[in-house]
Amino acid sequence: MSWFDEAPQFVLAAALLFVPGLAVAVAARLRGFRIFALAPGISVAMVAISAIVAPFVGIPWTLLPVVVATAIVAGFAFAASALAGKGAKVRPDAGGSSRWLVGSSLLAVILAAFLISRRLMSAIGQPESFSQTFDNVFHLNAIRYILDTGSGSSLTLNAMTGAASYPAAWHDLVSLLIIVGGGEIPASVNVINIVVAAIVWPLGCIYLAQTVWGSRPAVLLSAGVLSAAFGAFPFSLLDFGVLYPNFLAVALLPLVVAISLEVLGVSATPIHSRVIAALVLLAVLPGLALAHPSAAMAWIAMMAPPAAYVFARLLVRTLTSLRGRARLLTSASLVAVAVVAVVVVRTLWDAVRPPAEAAFWPPVESSGQAIGEVIASSAIGRPVAWGVMALTVIGIFVIIRSGKQLWLLGTYAVVAFLFVVVSSFPADDFRAYWTGIWYNDPPRLAALLPMVTIPLASRGAVFVWELLLQGVTRGMEVWQLKRSGGTLKNGGRVRLDLYIAVAGLVVVLALGVATQRGSVRQAQDAMANSYRLSSDSPLVSSDELQLIDRLAEEVPPDAVMVGNPWNGSSLAYALADRKLIQLHILSAVPDGTAALLNGPTPSKDDPAVCPAVEELNIDYILDFGHREVHGRDSGYKGLDNLIASGMATLEDSEGEAKLYKLQLCGS
Repeated sequence: MSWFDEAPQFVLAAALLFVPGLAVAVAARLRGFRIFALAPGISVAMVAISAIVAPFVGIPWTLLPVVVATAIVAGFAFAASALAGKGAKVRPDAGGSSRWLVGSSLLAVILAAFLISRRLMSAIGQPESFSQTFDNVFHLNAIRYILDTGSGSSLTLNAMTGAASYPAAWHDLVSLLIIVGGGEIPASVNVINIVVAAIVWPLGCIYLAQTVWGSRPAVLLSAGVLSAAFGAFPFSLLDFGVLYPNFLAVALLPLVVAISLEVLGVSATPIHSRVIAALVLLAVLPGLALAHPSAAMAWIAMMAPPAAYVFARLLVRTLTSLRGRARLLTSASLVAVAVVAVVVVRTLWDAVRPPAEAAFWPPVESSGQAIGEVIASSAIGRPVAWGVMALTVIGIFVIIRSGKQLWLLGTYAVVAFLFVVVSSFPADDFRAYWTGIWYNDPPRLAALLPMVTIPLASRGAVFVWELLLQGVTRGMEVWQLKRSGGTLKNGGRVRLDLYIAVAGLVVVLALGVATQRGSVRQAQDAMANSYRLSSDSPLVSSDELQLIDRLAEEVPPDAVMVGNPWNGSSLAYALADRKLIQLHILSAVPDGTAALLNGPTPSKDDPAVCPAVEELNIDYILDFGHREVHGRDSGYKGLDNLIASGMATLEDSEGEAKLYKLQLCGS
């Protein structure tokens, strides 16, 4: 299978991620670039919410609940926009209609999509490849579980493992792609991830940069190229873990922050209605939270500096412009709102976090190293991104010198602080309080750094371009004046504009080349290692995969297998649609089956085991040995004992991978 063969799936994936959101955005009368940038955020919310609601109204998980939810929300959006627009003077939305802006936006997205997708496709290898990592057992099997149960609800997905709820937005998207377009689970996973990384993420970054600095070709193009310039995201979360839900959530963060800045009134671009912007924000936040709650908490942390800036500005304006009772009441109201906001944030900060035992990751470096990595855009031991670092430093200098958008430095400092704490502080209560939300896991917070760095580096790139433009313009004008005898005619101006456009394109391409080395290249290579299938792959080897491919012909659909989930055998569920008693490495062990896994070896008709065996219809052992994903031996010697005691007969094998038929309980 080639990537070209997956072209129809890419089209369907893009439709799932954009069409529902575009319908709502158009109904809300949004305009310009923001329609396309916000569409994925709205679409993910429609998908995730409809998946939760569908079981309550008795509708199985298909495209129908999404269509119904989109129609309802689009109707509300249209009504709200009509009410908000009454008597209002329509202003052009961000993005404008200038052909230069439209062309720059399109070129920026195309460049970013090309740079990111080519590296991801190269790293993944073949469309059917899958990540050979710990968490992928859960993610791939969860997709199969949705397809089997007909429910994609975040409230019930984790029943697969015997645990509580789990954010299912990413799994819902992949399962919908399979339901609508067919295809196998691994290929559908890769298609969704590439569309999110190569289109959704750059659109959000461009939208954020435009919101902060205004709609200018240099802003749009630099932000687009820079969105592909980091190893920390989108590549790292498609390699480490793998953290697919977290990856989707971080890809949505830029668009959520951008619309939030518009609601706060600190945007550099005009908007039609802040009321509509607030409603759109309410529409995208559920999608962010249901992709991964930690991203919603990251949004709160990132918005603290601009929110504090707006609060201080309003308070100062109130104290200086109002008098008497009006000043007192308004000031008291502002303070009350601020107190309530702080209490709510503090409550959420304490509540929205995994169990302490799950946040076990230790610090990995010194504070000096962590600070240096923030500045150098080289988080988690990546090579220094010299071009990005230079532009970031220039951007910080320009902001401080101009005094404009200073709150952006606060947002940058917040994320930098969190990364330094998680990477280098002692594993104590202070570190757990600030970064436990992200499992005290440095790569998760490293993935947030590109988002706050891109607006700074984009400002630095614009500053450098302005200097170059001044020099080019002056030089060309002098040359044209000499040729024309002292007057610059229209033809000369047209040629000057053309030369500037060509120079701009050359600069953009140079920026793309300069930022595609070092950190990004190393991230691609690291990712490639985790997607390669070989005879000693850490999760599923080539021999084991061949045996899995034959299971559909050898194991009845209603039969259940028993195996060691640490050695990858549980992926038979995702890849061959044949169940095991544990569908994830950390799944609960069904009552009465512990003896099968760890002994003591039961007798042929053991009354302590047979009721569970018969109820679950356990008929086979899928034996992939004791080579486990993390390179250790977790036990499961009971399977060896069953085989050695003659209670299982060999049915099929491929190398060291074996399928046995259990001879237990009258089977």
